Amino acid sequence: MTDQNIINSIKLLTGFTDEELGIVMKYFVPKNIKKKTILLEAGITAKEIYFVISGCIRLFYTKDGKDISAYFFTEKMFAGAYDSFISKKPSRHSIETLEDCQILTISDKASQELYTEFPKMNEFVRKVLEERFVSLHELYTSQILDTPEERYVNLLNNRPELINRIPQHQIATFLGITPVSLSRIRNRILKK
Repeated sequence: MTDQNIINSIKLLTGFTDEELGIVMKYFVPKNIKKKTILLEAGITAKEIYFVISGCIRLFYTKDGKDISAYFFTEKMFAGAYDSFISKKPSRHSIETLEDCQILTISDKASQELYTEFPKMNEFVRKVLEERFVSLHELYTSQILDTPEERYVNLLNNRPELINRIPQHQIATFLGITPVSLSRIRNRILKK
């Protein structure tokens, strides 16, 4: 993706003018990250937040030697361990790239400087966080109230792009089921 395509993509997402984007982009560092790169290990304090231009990033926990996928970040999403980034405490989860990724990174210091120079960014970030809160609340509620099949159907309806981009065992842990259970659910849905 060219720099102009990146800017156009961000412009559509934010509604910022070219001049405003010029201010914002001064604080972000573009990076190309290879597939299967650990961006943050559990136990380390997050020092950056990422904006995904292209690719897929997974947030996951490790318990009893097993990975449990908690969230997947794709194009036009902010990714990171927000709790660690804000609290300055070690993260309880890890973050890795599932695909080659083109991202923009911003440090805590740069984000604070950006908020000062461009106060409109505070409103944009608040909106992003509100959307993320609603999304995570729906995910949390679904884990409590929905059956595994309902959770899978929700994933198909709300984030269908993930189905072919993410290994099935990671989708299974995200849904709170085993890969065998996921296979059975997929077969039942295909037969309907």
